[in-house]
Amino acid sequence: MKKTLLVALLGLMTMMSALAADTDPVTMTITLKNGTTVTYNASNMDSVRYVGGQFGESGAIGMKIYLTGASHSVDYLYSQITSVVYDTTPIVTSDIFVRVTNTSQLVAGKRYIIVYESGPLAMGGITSSGTKYGIPITESGNFAYTDGVVQLTEGTGVKVLTLGGSAGAWTLSMDGALLNHTGTANTLSTGDTNNTWTITIDEDGNAVINNVNHDEYYIRYNKTSGQERFSCYKNTQQPVQLYVEDDGSVASLVAAPTFSPGGGTYTSAQSVTISTTTSGATIYYTKDGSIPTTNSTVYNEQIAVSANLTIKAIAVKEGVSSTVATASYIISTGGNNNVNANWNIAGSGIPQSKADPTFTNQSTDEYAWRLEYPHINTTSGNQRVVKSVSTYGINYSVEWDNNKIANRWSCYTMCSKNNANNVTRTDDFKADPAVTTSPASTYTQSGTYSRGHLCPSADRLASKDQNKQTFFMTNMQPQYQNHNGGVWSTLEGYVRTKWQPTNNTDTLYVVKAATIDNVTLNNTSSTGIITTTTDADGHTLLVPKYFYMAFLYYEKSTGDYKAFALWTEHLNANNPSAATVITNRISIDELERRTGIDFFCNLPDDIEATVEATATYWDFSSN
Repeated sequence: MKKTLLVALLGLMTMMSALAADTDPVTMTITLKNGTTVTYNASNMDSVRYVGGQFGESGAIGMKIYLTGASHSVDYLYSQITSVVYDTTPIVTSDIFVRVTNTSQLVAGKRYIIVYESGPLAMGGITSSGTKYGIPITESGNFAYTDGVVQLTEGTGVKVLTLGGSAGAWTLSMDGALLNHTGTANTLSTGDTNNTWTITIDEDGNAVINNVNHDEYYIRYNKTSGQERFSCYKNTQQPVQLYVEDDGSVASLVAAPTFSPGGGTYTSAQSVTISTTTSGATIYYTKDGSIPTTNSTVYNEQIAVSANLTIKAIAVKEGVSSTVATASYIISTGGNNNVNANWNIAGSGIPQSKADPTFTNQSTDEYAWRLEYPHINTTSGNQRVVKSVSTYGINYSVEWDNNKIANRWSCYTMCSKNNANNVTRTDDFKADPAVTTSPASTYTQSGTYSRGHLCPSADRLASKDQNKQTFFMTNMQPQYQNHNGGVWSTLEGYVRTKWQPTNNTDTLYVVKAATIDNVTLNNTSSTGIITTTTDADGHTLLVPKYFYMAFLYYEKSTGDYKAFALWTEHLNANNPSAATVITNRISIDELERRTGIDFFCNLPDDIEATVEATATYWDFSSN
């Protein structure tokens, strides 16, 4: 029996980067968009590696097929493929781990993972300078957690430890290096040091992993916000559990559900069927973007989809869960279902003025049709403010929350006209009379927080009036100077100097903001605020936990839009380098998942869905 995944693929796929773990061979038939069909058999395949997941999965980019006796892999981007037919051989075998409940399950040579079960979180990696954050097992559908069973699949970030030594003097190795703790408080690293551990299981089923040489220290999990990590503590912090790779007693891998019709853009309502090739499995699904569990809705009849909707599903049998399957549906009856506007792209560009005959305004907001605008928040107390000058037109726009006295976003365009360099910085900080409640021009803790621009002063030097407008306090967020003058300023400089209007693209659309509401990271909601501060008038101001930039531009030579986002944690020290932030760029889809804001919503839905799924960018690194 075979299963077929037919997906309306999104274009603009990025090139492959990090590869997922090897998997056992599987017979598959690949049909390319040029009509060619190629079949690969298990008998002549050594392994298959996936980039971002299997064909059809959210975030999936491509695959590498390693053939027996061949010196090079056969590579495919999913943007080249129409369909993939897999046989029922599991794509991943054996990567199932079960809870260690007694010490008889501790066997030298076996593989284990360390888990904070209340998260659930699993150890994701360690550097020589200390620990990295734990990784949610539910993240991205790359692994699943159900009733004391952990299933790892391709692309997982969980680190697997190999047990060595013997009872009373166990060793744990990761990527060929030994796990060790030198006695320095709250650290855990890998290296050549031959640390040994005692491992016992307490009455609650927790693993007590104790350093033999420094027996006051135990491997635990720190769940403190901003300090989340696995490390060594003096029996404080959260208990952990050990999971051992299954020896075959757990049921075979459960096949992930498939959707019919598959996710995509449709002009009418759809009835969606969910199925799995695993006989006797129960399917659970969600429609709110959350990861499904056995507490989610049980699938027993077709799901009616009459509006834009994302469905996520798992199949569960005998306590073992499949990976998470995702299908996103766009129901498009008029080319664009967004609230801000309903108009068409004509020719090779976007109308920049209502005088443009291609523009049809159906919005009550005078400027909401503009391409740089995110979805308007209509909550009471929100205001949209547009700053403009007579010579250079619209300078930038702001969505302002009078209740929180905070900027939700500043959006603007960059082009050769409004980015001319004719004047110098004015430093004219001032309250904004256009909003109901504006911060004062200074912060009382000015030594702690700088007034961090969103639309930068250095991007608005065409005229004195244009530059002065960037100093309205509604265009600011309280920002640590280490961040504002460091990674944030460097990123702004890269954009300013590396992106230049050309014959191929004449306008860059930008949204810049910081988090003033809850954020969703790794499928977990948490606060987007570090603390509060005050201004000279005594207003309470929010200090954001994260800052981000979103970019969109039009490639005239290909007729394609491209977009990506940059995300930084707001730290007072040890901020990441700009190069690291650029390397870790994210898609607009991911930015929307984190913030709950719909960016670039004035693109027609089919174009928006394609553009926002990948993180395609021009080269603006420091090299």
